[in-house]
Amino acid sequence: MCKEVVNKRAIDLQGRRYVPVEGWQAIAIAHGCVASSENVRRVDGGFSAEGVIRRMEDGHEIARAEGFVGEDEITWFGGKNKWGKILPKRPDFAIRAMAQTRGISRACRSAFAHVVVLMDIGLETMPYEEMAGVFNIQDDAKQENNKPEPAHKKPEVKVSNPPMDYKKFVSDRLRSCTDSRSVDAEWNLWRSEVKKCADQGSPIPEETQSAVQDIIAAKRAEFDRQATEAPIEEPVA
Repeated sequence: MCKEVVNKRAIDLQGRRYVPVEGWQAIAIAHGCVASSENVRRVDGGFSAEGVIRRMEDGHEIARAEGFVGEDEITWFGGKNKWGKILPKRPDFAIRAMAQTRGISRACRSAFAHVVVLMDIGLETMPYEEMAGVFNIQDDAKQENNKPEPAHKKPEVKVSNPPMDYKKFVSDRLRSCTDSRSVDAEWNLWRSEVKKCADQGSPIPEETQSAVQDIIAAKRAEFDRQATEAPIEEPVA
């Protein structure tokens, strides 16, 4: 069952399949371990967090690794992307969350990279969250260093359907959510949509994925906050 989860959650990037954090966590759970993060902090050049793998039966630590989100990643810290669009800086809570996610994935890789290879030789052992950031940086560098020569004739204008506004679509669906579980269900649907688009050769842009992730995370945090602030009823004497 774990193998099926990992294969279905794997995400294609430039022809290679990478396992996201939920796949790594499934492997950890299947081995009687739990993956968590700690020591999230602002450091020179970005945000850092430590991922830790512990056995559930006795709490023994078996792996630890650092996750990092750098200021050179425009998806998170803002700047001009490869299409010339200026992206805003993301909220600190979102950047801290990605640092934790990368830390967890990296710690899981340290302990269970061999399991991924045994499951499917076609899967990469580098966590998806790290490689997504790497590809963004490489694409921006290529765009800056290899600017196209000016065309001598007017390019042909192709008419196509407008792109799907995923942020509005997900925001509208979240309005009908009544608790944290319904938000989690929307998150699972979103991840399935991301994978489907990638499998069809029309991947959703990374900045759109990140924006939708923030929208869902904010809604989830809203319900968590409401649950924390709910008054505790006194028992009836």
